[in-house]
Amino acid sequence: MLPRIIVPLLATAVLVFACSPRATSPVSSTRPRTSVEHGVVSHVMVDTTRGQVRFAIEVSNDSRKRVELNFADGLTHDFVVLDAAGREVWRWSAGRMFTQGMQNRLLEAHDAVVYAEQWTPTAKGQYTLVAQLRSENYPVRQRVEFSLP
Repeated sequence: MLPRIIVPLLATAVLVFACSPRATSPVSSTRPRTSVEHGVVSHVMVDTTRGQVRFAIEVSNDSRKRVELNFADGLTHDFVVLDAAGREVWRWSAGRMFTQGMQNRLLEAHDAVVYAEQWTPTAKGQYTLVAQLRSENYPVRQRVEFSLP
């Protein structure tokens, strides 16, 4: 009789503990987080050759310790193109579906990860790329201006 009660109670306790909220520190998502202590740095690249525009954001761990990037869902990164007036022209994530499960990405010491996408422009002109790493603990948001002659 006792095992019939204990096993379900233990399973319920484990489930409650696993689903309980965790304390997190607030982090600003409007600027890149580059810290000597943590060593997470990012670089954004734009390539406008061959009729398509290629974007890449490289996030590297320049520290001697492993870093874990935490993501709330499957949308780990995003690229947004703004025109000269600041209006959104294109967003990589628009119309896409992403998993709802949390994800983690480990970056070993001096390791890097690159997220790259491409866009086919419809008009020439001045544009601004907003590249984002949507990590909860190391968010990155960088802007790069480029032109299509």
